[in-house]
Amino acid sequence: MKRWMPERQNLSPLEQRVLDYLFDHPERVIRCKAEELAKTLFVSTATISRTCQALGFRGFQELKYALQQELLKEPGGNGAPETFPLQKHVDRFRRDFEETIRQLDYEKIRQAAALIRESPRIEFFGVGNSLFPCLDAAKKLTFAGKWCNARTDWDDLEVTAQSMTGDDLAFLVSYSGETQSILHFARTLKANGVKMISLTGPHPNRLEKMADLVLKGHMTDCYFGNLDLCSRFPMNLLLDLVIIEYIRRWKAPSQSGEP
Repeated sequence: MKRWMPERQNLSPLEQRVLDYLFDHPERVIRCKAEELAKTLFVSTATISRTCQALGFRGFQELKYALQQELLKEPGGNGAPETFPLQKHVDRFRRDFEETIRQLDYEKIRQAAALIRESPRIEFFGVGNSLFPCLDAAKKLTFAGKWCNARTDWDDLEVTAQSMTGDDLAFLVSYSGETQSILHFARTLKANGVKMISLTGPHPNRLEKMADLVLKGHMTDCYFGNLDLCSRFPMNLLLDLVIIEYIRRWKAPSQSGEP
């Protein structure tokens, strides 16, 4: 839910009223219909629909489902360390790994590998905790012989996004898919006709709507106060699979067996 707060400044006063109610009364929201919520807040159902879409959802039902999943998670906001049993985190990591593998789309992995082969220049865009999977993947692709970068400076990223062309490929990595700087770079890249692959968490988001190819990892929210403890290893896993597929098909010596 913290990912929604930056969007508040872009909403109308009526839409802000809806968002504030979502934060204050999430349990009530998941139990009511759009018409009931509209009547409670003295707004139209269209206002509720616009608010949902501004937050990255197709409609009110999809937002309610996301809220329900959020409320089912282990509370981890401001508890003491003893409220975080180590086994719970082991289970969380196992679940994230297993769900990422279970939902893996092999065809998309192949398509991403093909885009790497076709593109003379590849750039990774990621900030915060999502930067580290970018750095790792860029290093591996560079060693595999591709012109590839993952830049850490915001100004470098801005200039890079503006200089890329339709021949190039950009990976945009963001757990929420709602990071303002990444969305800004995505808009610039799209205007330049750059091919884009988004890599995000499982939530519906605006970044994936701009991408040519969408990859999603299963990552469970985990916070200790304001400290983000959500692990990005499913992003590393997916990027590794894409790179392995690229090397296997176009860099490694020909082998018999599965194509």
